[in-house]
Amino acid sequence: MLSPELETRAFLGRPVVDIYGRSLGRVIGIERNAFGELEGVQVEAAGGLIVSAKARQLGLTPKIITLTPDWKLEAVDVISELSLLRKRISALESLKDTKEIEGEIYTELLDSQKAGYYDKVKTALSASMKHRLSEVAGQISSLTRYLVNAKLDHKSGELDEESLKMAQGSIEPTLYPLIAERNDLAGSLKTLEEVLPSRVTISQNRQ
Repeated sequence: MLSPELETRAFLGRPVVDIYGRSLGRVIGIERNAFGELEGVQVEAAGGLIVSAKARQLGLTPKIITLTPDWKLEAVDVISELSLLRKRISALESLKDTKEIEGEIYTELLDSQKAGYYDKVKTALSASMKHRLSEVAGQISSLTRYLVNAKLDHKSGELDEESLKMAQGSIEPTLYPLIAERNDLAGSLKTLEEVLPSRVTISQNRQ
């Protein structure tokens, strides 16, 4: 654990990228709690926009700071908790099968455990996570359309080779990280679905 002085030196002014390789800006401020412990940082993004990041989202390397999206950390937590709940339900059903608990107690405990499932599902599929998936899908659609239009213009002779390369160089560095994040979101939802009770499913809605 770094001292406050070393943390300040390690974070302030350091460039920040997300786990998909996108540049987010640089650290311009550090947030601490009443005990002096690091709670988060302030990142200056493009256009002077100030963005807050929690301490648990940050990964410090010798040259840069890597930021993990909050939705991903929440998804990992929920998947872990759901996996444990699923095991507890399986254990409960095993106790019923071996007649180690009475039917009435089994039903009461089962209802309680399943209520835990639904609470976690509601958390996992919060508006922010679903909104991000929809937002990313929309951005991918737009950028893909721009890229296709540039290639069509080049094929039809309306755009020269140099201009096509310029268009690709502008679009692709933004497009590929978005695709990676979309796939990550979809993968997290799929993993979440696998640890749910068989009667509960999640729709991966990409509006």
